[in-house]
Amino acid sequence: MKNVILKTNNLNIGYTISKKSVSICKQINFELYKGELLCLLGRNGSGKSTLLKTMAKMLTPIQGSIEINEENIENLSPKELAKFIAVVLTESIPENSLTVYETIALGRQPYTNWLGKLFDKDINIIQNAMLLTDTNNLANKLIHQLSDGQLQRVMIARALTQDTPIILLDEPTSHLDIHHKINIFKILAKICKETQKTVLISTHEINLALKTSDRLLLIDQEKFKIGKSTDNIIQENLMTIFNSDDIRYDSTSNQFIF
Repeated sequence: MKNVILKTNNLNIGYTISKKSVSICKQINFELYKGELLCLLGRNGSGKSTLLKTMAKMLTPIQGSIEINEENIENLSPKELAKFIAVVLTESIPENSLTVYETIALGRQPYTNWLGKLFDKDINIIQNAMLLTDTNNLANKLIHQLSDGQLQRVMIARALTQDTPIILLDEPTSHLDIHHKINIFKILAKICKETQKTVLISTHEINLALKTSDRLLLIDQEKFKIGKSTDNIIQENLMTIFNSDDIRYDSTSNQFIF
């Protein structure tokens, strides 16, 4: 039996303009299982970032609920939620004057006292996160000295240091070259396998998502589907969402042909 750690119930996501709710996607129902890597796919403006921010309680659902371990996240304080979900957003760039080690150590904030003192347990968690993300050799560098690929690994390490069962990442490979894109996906797959954390990524890297994810979440025009890339319902929706004159989905090889 799979270990369900997060569940959505008839979730309706969107935003508010002049006190009026505007829905992007309705009737979102899915479960996240322990230790799986999931990729969230959809066109620009389909609601990928909105869904992640709603799951992280940065946006309020228009309707429905999100439960972690059968507890509605609306009942959790920010500090309590920070022990369940870590978030890596494309716009959340850390202070340039901090070192890599100091930045990664910020992930321990939900657990430290008001002085931010780190104990042996905290230091061990930080070191393990740096080992998993191959950031040990960057420890003393300043954030502004890093390449985009290095910075993204540091942000993933900081999320790991938060030691949550769930990690959400919003387009973690944007602005990276193909080598660093592949490396990030490999690191995230390794994290799931070795730590049994659940990782959900929104991405435009369709073929990498098809090759590395345990399941796909598809969001498009108020429709939402979830399943394995080999499931008929997923393949049909992949073709509907992304097929065009310049790109087509090949179900035999399970990839998009350009």
